Amino acid sequence: MKEIILEDNPDVSIVVPMYNAERWVATTINSLLSQTYENIEVIVIDDGSTDNSKQIVDHFSFDKRIRYFHQENGGTGSALNAGHEKARGKYVTWCSSDNVYYPHFIETLRTALEQMENEKQDVQLVYSDFYFINEQGRPIQTITHESPQSLEDLIRGYDIGMSFLYTKKLWDKTGPYWSRICEDYNWCVRAAQYTEFGLVKATLAGFRIHSGQITGSRKNEEKAAADDCRALASLLWKQTSENRSINSNS
Repeated sequence: MKEIILEDNPDVSIVVPMYNAERWVATTINSLLSQTYENIEVIVIDDGSTDNSKQIVDHFSFDKRIRYFHQENGGTGSALNAGHEKARGKYVTWCSSDNVYYPHFIETLRTALEQMENEKQDVQLVYSDFYFINEQGRPIQTITHESPQSLEDLIRGYDIGMSFLYTKKLWDKTGPYWSRICEDYNWCVRAAQYTEFGLVKATLAGFRIHSGQITGSRKNEEKAAADDCRALASLLWKQTSENRSINSNS
């Protein structure tokens, strides 16, 4: 598929890492193109799919906000990094090719993040509540958050989830996603060195639960990756605390 170049610069970039997603990707893309805030680009990174995913994305070529790229299979982290490198928006997010964003997702999070920036708050990432949804797209559980996670909170675990928006300059500071499972956890730990996180109390996205997700032996891999993320959070929090102590005494 020929690369589509937008005439105008988009304000928000949505990266969609895709691998053999023919069952869900049409629903995902529909949810992104149906956002109430329309100044977006949707960057689909096809991570070496061998099914009909590309043909399904081709059906959306009438919408010039879609940009499609193919690469050899390198995993979710590799696809995310490729998409972020191509992103032109001031704000960035990413949506797995089996999840959905509800219509006010971008508008709500962008407004909140812009307001926090205007108020000179040190917030470059905001996130919201979300649903776990079943294979038919119906909510089966609401995931709510009481307060924004801090770097210290991330030592105990990852509670941010998959409904977030951040500035492109934050990604530039933090650097690429890693190649392991829990890439979102690891990235947010590193991002917490540079910014506080903001929380929007609204349910804005659906995280689909289905049989094709992590099972069996990969659970051990996921646990090991999460343990490493917690250890990194602990290390960075100690370093940050020591730096604050030094600065306060100088």
